Amino acid sequence: FWRCQNQVEVWCAVDGCAAKAEGETTPLDIWASEREGRFSVCAYTGCWEGKGAVTQNNGRLVWAAENVPFTSGNGGFSADITLLIIAQDGVGFVRVGGLATPLLCLRAPPGVQG
Repeated sequence: FWRCQNQVEVWCAVDGCAAKAEGETTPLDIWASEREGRFSVCAYTGCWEGKGAVTQNNGRLVWAAENVPFTSGNGGFSADITLLIIAQDGVGFVRVGGLATPLLCLRAPPGVQG
């Protein structure tokens, strides 16, 4: 399992990208299993949780899934998810909804599950 978190929040659309001001960043908590393809991208009051195709290439891990539901007490919406982790560097990237945010990632110790 991998666990990733963000230090900044970036939103992108067809007209460009912008980072949220310091103190306005939404913390993301992301767990992903390369073996099972499962992932959880949590933000705000819920999570996008699902299973996606995992591609591995030279230490780069990519999860991709379409139409993943956002679970929360208030209902939710679905989004396509792309998660990239560069294992050697412990950095990554997540694209979900309008978020396009860099991540810091650590491999979870054996026995820990997200």
